Amino acid sequence: MKKRVLKYGGKSGLLPEVRPVFKRYPIRPPSEKEQAAFDKIEQGYAEGVPVPKSKGLQISRKPIPKPVLTVDERIKMFIEDRRPKVEDESKLNEQEKWELKKDNIRREYLKEAYKREEERLSRLDELKAKKDASDAAAKSKKQHTGDSESTKLTLPTIDSYLQGSLMRNRTPNEEAILKEKRTLNRKTLELKEREKKANQLLELYHSAAKFITTEEELNDAVHQAFEVDVGRFDSNISAIGEKLRSGGNVFTNLDKNANLLQNHALGQINGKPGLQAIKETISGRAQKLRIDADLANENSSS
Repeated sequence: MKKRVLKYGGKSGLLPEVRPVFKRYPIRPPSEKEQAAFDKIEQGYAEGVPVPKSKGLQISRKPIPKPVLTVDERIKMFIEDRRPKVEDESKLNEQEKWELKKDNIRREYLKEAYKREEERLSRLDELKAKKDASDAAAKSKKQHTGDSESTKLTLPTIDSYLQGSLMRNRTPNEEAILKEKRTLNRKTLELKEREKKANQLLELYHSAAKFITTEEELNDAVHQAFEVDVGRFDSNISAIGEKLRSGGNVFTNLDKNANLLQNHALGQINGKPGLQAIKETISGRAQKLRIDADLANENSSS
């Protein structure tokens, strides 16, 4: 983002201000509030300072209020009085008739725009008058009512704030809620830790099937590795070398990822039942789900 965009608050552009329809002369006299604000304006040239001239006209020392030009007067002055006077339209050609028609349409649209703007401004004046009246009523009510003597005497002071503790003690209800939250958090952490240990124990149990625990199993494993599977071991080494040279390890990684996804999706551990499946089997939920599925199949077939 460039600096010229950041200069405007991150916006790419700003819309121009809406131009007023009646910008030169007001359409109504100023209200009391507007007149009071206008009277307070202190601008112009001080006494003793020569007042300059602009285009041969003398500039006044104080701002001069603009004359009021109502909407009806504007319509008469800028629309009706400037309407072209045509004595006989039948003598006009097609192009002149079309130009006259377009001129009349423009004048009607302008007249309608003046009327709508007058209605909008009158609604705004009504809303402003209501707001000013409500603000004045609230201000007078506050001045007449004020604070009671008991309220003034019981308001806390700075000394009372400094003498007391800055932190308030918890209520018994808040203490009970806080205690329950802490208990819930502690039990949740304990449950997660127990499930983690149970998963680790289950993984160890599934892996124990491949452990060598007796001397006979050790002899069988040595015999299998060095006498029976020698040729298979050599072929596996050559196959691994070919895969490494040809980029076959990509397919090996894909197989590993597929197995990991299958374990996570089915809740298994290396293709064997996981902790959730064992829980459902012990609680009987798996058997109940199997029975419900069989009943649903029988009902659908019948």
